[in-house]
Amino acid sequence: MIYILIILVTMSSMLSAQTPEEILTKYDAEIAELSSRLSERGIPVEWLKDNLNREDFNYYSNIDRFFTNMAEHRYSRGEIDIEDYKRHFGVERKVSRGKKFINEHYSLLQEVEQRNGIHYELIVAILGMETNFAEERQRGNFYIFDTLVSQYLLLPNRRRFAVNELAALYTFSQKTNKEVDYFIGSFAGASGWAQFIPTSLVAYFISADGNPENTDIFSIEDTLVSIENYLASHNLNRNTIDSSDHKRRAVFAYNRSEAYVDAVLYMYEEFR
Repeated sequence: MIYILIILVTMSSMLSAQTPEEILTKYDAEIAELSSRLSERGIPVEWLKDNLNREDFNYYSNIDRFFTNMAEHRYSRGEIDIEDYKRHFGVERKVSRGKKFINEHYSLLQEVEQRNGIHYELIVAILGMETNFAEERQRGNFYIFDTLVSQYLLLPNRRRFAVNELAALYTFSQKTNKEVDYFIGSFAGASGWAQFIPTSLVAYFISADGNPENTDIFSIEDTLVSIENYLASHNLNRNTIDSSDHKRRAVFAYNRSEAYVDAVLYMYEEFR
């Protein structure tokens, strides 16, 4: 049995009150199974155990509600239209703020665009949708390790995802020499200003100076080149940037929601 110290946070009614003993009794078998599945991936058992026993570990018992209430899911269910979606995210305000961000970081953005010819306005539009241009209060309230464990325990249809992402989180945290609690972000498991899930961090997040040891998910420079790297890895470049289909496919790969793509491309056109 893995003995877990769980602190139940009550901020914004995110969690329901359950004692550590109740959690242990209810989920001991699932935790043992998760440990086994991660071990098969070469992840040390102690890594899972130690992080479950962190003093600030949170069990997100209401995790299913956050997925149900996602604007993207509400759009796909027909509960809101694209204009509702854009209002939900304050897209018009983002356009105004994004223009200021471009002015403040113009030289850096030009350098990023020169890498593969991807318009910096598209990169900025994605940053705007994800964290309102790296606004501090958009850093997130969820520990990525904790929400992935919660997804594994509570959402059977996301167990494969949770295992994959926990394994990638271990890999990336080792690569960047960061403790697990450095990775905070969304309930879905994305972190940093670019809101990459751990498998995307491993595959696409890079350091602007080319030194992997300096990689930081909360660096503006690293974030911009990593968004660019993601788009370039999905067939967007100076030869395809003028193709509407290529832009849509690359942005859709970033977030598989047509509403998200429409909002990003709207901002992109406004910035252009």
